[in-house]
Amino acid sequence: LKSMDFQLLGKLFYLANKYYLDSLKDAIVQEVSTRKMVTEQVLEAAKVAENYASLEKFSNALFQICSSFVTDNPISTLEISNNEEVGEENSFTLHRLMARASKIQLARPPPAPSCDNCNHVPCLNGERLTVHNFVEGSKIAYWESCLNTVLKSVKLDGSQVEFFCLDNPNNHYHLPIKEFKYCCN
Repeated sequence: LKSMDFQLLGKLFYLANKYYLDSLKDAIVQEVSTRKMVTEQVLEAAKVAENYASLEKFSNALFQICSSFVTDNPISTLEISNNEEVGEENSFTLHRLMARASKIQLARPPPAPSCDNCNHVPCLNGERLTVHNFVEGSKIAYWESCLNTVLKSVKLDGSQVEFFCLDNPNNHYHLPIKEFKYCCN
C-alpha cells in the first residue's frame, strides 16, 4: 500500500468496499491517514478525494491530510494558488479544499489550559522554581521540607523569592529561589 498513489488506493478501496473487505478498507484508510502530504500532491489528492466522495471513509481521510497541509503550510498553499489560473479545474478544487480546511481548523479543540497556579502546560507541581518559570502569586512549598506548609510567592528579586505563609500573610520572607517548588494541587 505504501507505494501506491492516491488514485490507485481509491480504486482499491472501491473494490474492498464492493467485496466487503473491511480489514483492507481499514488498512487503506490507515495508510492514507499516516502519509505526509507534500505540495506537489495536494491538488491531485484533493481531486481524488472529490472523485471518491461516495466512499466516505477514504474520501474523508484524504481530505483530512490535504486540509491539514493547507492549514499547517499557508505559504505553500498560497504558492499553489498563485500557480493556478482562476476559473480552471484546479482553481475550483483548491477553493473547495481551502473552504473545507477552514472548517476543520475551526473544529480543532482548543489547546490544553495552563495550570491556574504555575501557568504552565503541563503543570509544574512538585518542580523546583527557576528564574525562567517563576510566577508571582503562585502557591509554593519548601523544596526539601517534610512540612506541608503552603507558601505564596510575592515577587522575584534577582535570585531571591519574596514569600509569605498563607496562615500569616503580613510577614514576608526572602530565600533563594532554589529552596522552593511549585505546590499546585
